[in-house]
Amino acid sequence: MYFPHSFTAEVVHHDVGSERYRYTVIFVPHEVKADLPLDQYPKLRITGEVDDHPIEAALTPVRGEHYILLSKKLLAAIGKRLGDAVELRFRIADQDAVEVPERLAEALARDPGMRALWEAATPGKQRALAYMVASAKRAETRDERIAKVAAVLRGEIDLNGRPLT
Repeated sequence: MYFPHSFTAEVVHHDVGSERYRYTVIFVPHEVKADLPLDQYPKLRITGEVDDHPIEAALTPVRGEHYILLSKKLLAAIGKRLGDAVELRFRIADQDAVEVPERLAEALARDPGMRALWEAATPGKQRALAYMVASAKRAETRDERIAKVAAVLRGEIDLNGRPLT
């Protein structure tokens, strides 16, 4: 498969926030960033391959740099770890695309009011809500999270489940 952008980078730790979250990332070189529409899309979504393993990600900005998060699962799949070099080949993804889990799509189809609120939400919020449902392992948990999605869309709670009213 053809990917118009590529680079090799070292897998490093990046400490984030006052609570010192530690992410495993690769930083995007400046010469690669120069060819990307980061002014228009600061958190540019991409699709591609890390060492021939599929990835969908966002280029996350921090202090003039951009990085891509690499999960432990991905690193295990490609046999890499901190300090190793990886090759990323990618293309710019549709910035508005959202993969909606089947059960959530069914709920949206059954409830026109919920569907209207969903369609009014930004693609980023839709992705967060879709991920909340898709990451559930059990059907019961997915159903609970669909109810939570409906409450978020109605403005009753935030994404963490805290009441807004």
